[in-house]
Amino acid sequence: MVGLLDLADGSLNAQSEEQKLMAQLSLHHCSHVLYPPFFDRADDLPDLSWQKLDFKPESRVQVPRQKGVYAFALELAGSSLLPVTHILYVGKAGDVNSNNTLWRRYYDYIRTERVGDRVRIAQMLRQWKGCLSYYYAVVDEGTSTGDVEETLLDILIPPFNRGD
Repeated sequence: MVGLLDLADGSLNAQSEEQKLMAQLSLHHCSHVLYPPFFDRADDLPDLSWQKLDFKPESRVQVPRQKGVYAFALELAGSSLLPVTHILYVGKAGDVNSNNTLWRRYYDYIRTERVGDRVRIAQMLRQWKGCLSYYYAVVDEGTSTGDVEETLLDILIPPFNRGD
């Protein structure tokens, strides 16, 4: 009996090199909504002191064991390139009644990259491995990380937050 993957394999083998390249490029397509009126919501955010780390397992030691918000950013840089940053995902660690921390959440993403718990997030982590930065900001006690996250989502509309 022929399975679906066997049928697809024959179709893939029949593709030209250009078709294979176009399929590979389409995997890296990402739409962003950059609507200036939404940027005014930044006034609703508390003062956030953002810190940046390269997203890799060994950076975890630098992540604080406090609650906060974070973002994954795709960053392109090079001596001849203009600096370009795309926010791909925004999240929170802990909240008013939660003991979760940025340090624990960081580990969740290292684990997700390996085991693929969250398919779209694992895809994001693998797709841009080596090009991702992890930005985080500690949020003061008594401030809801959920409210801060929601405001950031309203402003930035990161493409990988869909359905999460």
